[in-house]
Amino acid sequence: MTEPRKTPSAAFSRPVVILGMHKSGTTLVAETLHRSGILMVGTMAGGGYDDGNKMERDETRLLNMEILGDDGRTSFQVIHPMVARAVTEAHRAQARAMIEDLSPGPWGFKDPRTLLTFGFWKEMLEGPCLVGVFRDPVEVFGHYLHRAGRRWISRHPGYLPNALRGWCVYNQHLLEIKQRNPNMLLLDYAEFMSADAGMGLLSEALGHDLVDCRKPGMRRAKPVATVDYHLARLIVRLRDGIDPARIHAQLQKAVSR
Repeated sequence: MTEPRKTPSAAFSRPVVILGMHKSGTTLVAETLHRSGILMVGTMAGGGYDDGNKMERDETRLLNMEILGDDGRTSFQVIHPMVARAVTEAHRAQARAMIEDLSPGPWGFKDPRTLLTFGFWKEMLEGPCLVGVFRDPVEVFGHYLHRAGRRWISRHPGYLPNALRGWCVYNQHLLEIKQRNPNMLLLDYAEFMSADAGMGLLSEALGHDLVDCRKPGMRRAKPVATVDYHLARLIVRLRDGIDPARIHAQLQKAVSR
C-alpha cells in the first residue's frame, strides 16, 4: 500500500521530464513521482500500470504526436525525430499555455515520443529536471515476442525486428541526451527494481522523500536471449546497422551512481 501524497519541497519547482522507451519502466517512475506530490498527469485514474494507467499527460502526448505526424501507429514504428519545420507557432503557444497553467509546479510529464521531440521541449522548458530510464533489450523484446506469438516469422516477419529497431532508435536518443546533459539522472530499470540505490538517487535529484511504488511482481520479464531474439538482432544489425547489445552496454556505463 502506498503512503499518502506528501507536501513537495521547493526543489519540485522545476518541471520533471521522464525519458525512456515504451516498456522501460517510465510509467513506474511517473507514478512514483505523482504519488509523491509531482503532478505527472491531469487526472489520476484508479490504479497504476496494471490497471491501464500509463501516467501520460494528454497535453504533452498529443503535442508530441502532432509534431511527429503520428497518426496512431504502433509505438515502435514512430522512429524518426522531429524536423524543425514541423514545429509551428501554434505548437509553441499550446506548450506555453500548459506550462503557465502548471507553473510554478510541482509538475512533470512522461511520453516515450519525447525522446524524438526533445529539442522542442528543451526550447520550451526552463531548466527541467531530466530523468532517463532504460531496460535490457532482451526483456523488452520478450514483451513484444509474447504479443507476436511463436509463429511471427510466417505471420508478420518484420514485427519483432522492427520492435528491436525501435528499442535501438529510442535508446540511442536517450544515450545522446545523457551525453549532452550530464546532470540527467539515468536509471537502469533492473537495478531500480531490485535495489534501493536508484530510489535514493531519484529522491536526491528531486530533494524530497518519495513514495515507493515498486512491486517485485511488476518485473515479470527476465533477460533470456531466445533464438527469436538472436534472429531479430541479426536482422537489425545487418539491415539497419545498429546493435542493441552495444547500445545497452553504453547505457549501463552511463548509469548515474
